[in-house]
Amino acid sequence: MRYYISIDVYGNNAVVKNTRKGKMRQQLNRIISDKKSIGMIIFMLVIPILDIVQIYYQDIIKINGEMGKPYPLYVTFLSCYSQGHIFQMIYLCFLPLYLLVIVGEECIVDYITGYKNILICKMGKNKYILQKMKSAFIVSFTIVFVGLGLNLILSQVVFNGGTNTPFDAEPLKYDSFVMVETFLFEISYTHPLTTNIVYILITAIFAGVLGMMGAALAISIHERKMVYALTFAIWFIPILFKNSSMLIFQPFMEYDFNVVVPVAIWCIVLYILVIITAIIWEKKIVEV
Repeated sequence: MRYYISIDVYGNNAVVKNTRKGKMRQQLNRIISDKKSIGMIIFMLVIPILDIVQIYYQDIIKINGEMGKPYPLYVTFLSCYSQGHIFQMIYLCFLPLYLLVIVGEECIVDYITGYKNILICKMGKNKYILQKMKSAFIVSFTIVFVGLGLNLILSQVVFNGGTNTPFDAEPLKYDSFVMVETFLFEISYTHPLTTNIVYILITAIFAGVLGMMGAALAISIHERKMVYALTFAIWFIPILFKNSSMLIFQPFMEYDFNVVVPVAIWCIVLYILVIITAIIWEKKIVEV
């Protein structure tokens, strides 16, 4: 059995210990042993649940009982059904910052404590970077997937039996006279369960890439303020465009594939280019 050296960091204190656990498990243990990371994970799981509470209040309690009960598959978190979209803005607009706290902070701490040098001397820079990228993607993907998946399940429970839709039409039946005439909307409206699952997967994949981007910048730049500012800017600026990057994550909208797909492609390419650039910078320029 191979042994690895690991450091548990609490505040400014570092403790070195031996462990038999594999590298990936060791990486995950570091994340779940940090109070800030755990707090942020809980926060990201709770936000989609609070959106259900808001919808319940606005559509059932305010309208006196069953009359306002919506069809559950059209009121999931990503559909932005709730009034004001408050929780969606809190969750999606600042998503990379939340992920940085969970998967990026340890890269900065590694540098500050000198643990980065220990790991690179032991396993090499390439393996160190690969390990950080893998754990950043897996953890970020899992947190978002679980949170949105839980929202989907709870929506079915809370609004079970609901028939109201935001489109003044029967659930699952497309009507071109009152609905948006795009192919993407039609297949989304008539196959809402599949649509929700696909959009949850897309959002989770983007979260995984964002987690990798934040971790890559944290590894190569090290300066906390610069890492957070740069990561947030790269994510937020495309949100402000006419064809916002938020279109990628919202089902049951009026835009068709010809709008959504190009936005998704150029955004994911941008994030991957940032990751590659940061890794090249770390490999070729930054000295251990």
